[in-house]
Amino acid sequence: MKYMLSLFFSLMLPLVSQGNYLTIGESGEVISPGSYRLGGSLQTYSAGNGGLNVGGFLDAGWRDDLSSRFLFGVGSVEYQMGASLKYIPFPDYGNQPALGIRSALWLSRFDDTSVTTLQFAPMASKKIDIQKGKLTSYVALPINFVAVKNNNTTATQFAVGAEYEHPEVHDVFFAAELQLNLNKSDSGLAIFASIPFDNNSGFKRRAK
Repeated sequence: MKYMLSLFFSLMLPLVSQGNYLTIGESGEVISPGSYRLGGSLQTYSAGNGGLNVGGFLDAGWRDDLSSRFLFGVGSVEYQMGASLKYIPFPDYGNQPALGIRSALWLSRFDDTSVTTLQFAPMASKKIDIQKGKLTSYVALPINFVAVKNNNTTATQFAVGAEYEHPEVHDVFFAAELQLNLNKSDSGLAIFASIPFDNNSGFKRRAK
């Protein structure tokens, strides 16, 4: 457990680049209203010469079908900040996958050029029974409206990933995502880790 916590905080603290850029980073599962998750991410990104990027995020649950994410980072993409809103009107139930849409707004800077990106991503996810732990796979089709100076571009990606909760690592959630360029975008691979907390009890702790 100490090793896993050290790994998590090593992802959170050295915010030297931008690990959230254009990622989905979450399934169609919605955290409970009044609950939060604090997380970090590590990302390889194909823009320019590519590189290894790090970022952080905070999730908040608002309703059973609605949650938000605030994200930040600096680095090879000189800086990035943004927010997303995930709406899942159809939950994962029986043979039905969770279905919904995630919208996001990024303000970033590449090579002294400011970039604004508005993203809409239809998504689906499904819990998968595995022998050890809980796995929730997801797919999304991000559509990015990118504004750079006087040039506006529409780009598309395909994202596939999974969230994982290990039974022996309580209250730490892991995720991994592959992003594929479909049109005028970039590809990348990202991993995430997050820990939950709420207003009443603060950060969750393993029961002794």
